Amino acid sequence: TFNNVAKINGHVVRLWARILLALPDSRLLLKSRAFAAKQVKDSCLCALADFGVDRSRIDLLQVVASTHDHMAKYARMDISLDTFPYAGTTTTVEALLMGVPVVTLRATG
Repeated sequence: TFNNVAKINGHVVRLWARILLALPDSRLLLKSRAFAAKQVKDSCLCALADFGVDRSRIDLLQVVASTHDHMAKYARMDISLDTFPYAGTTTTVEALLMGVPVVTLRATG
């Protein structure tokens, strides 16, 4: 996902870890401006590692200079996993425009 890391909570991390562990050849690609800070990168990697996901399966990207380069990064995805309960908006539309299916949860209530 290219969602803001502020949307990635413990429930999201737990579910994404379950998905990654169920699909041993899969990788997780995350892109956020916040990854410019080593502390944020380490926190994200540790959170997934706490659920048994090997850090080598996680790619953390920082924001790129141009919109063209940003959109081109979607070519690295097979699917986009959405965050919850605060789902993606712009990033969801971008993924769909680039032909990347988005897996999200249906809201309740």
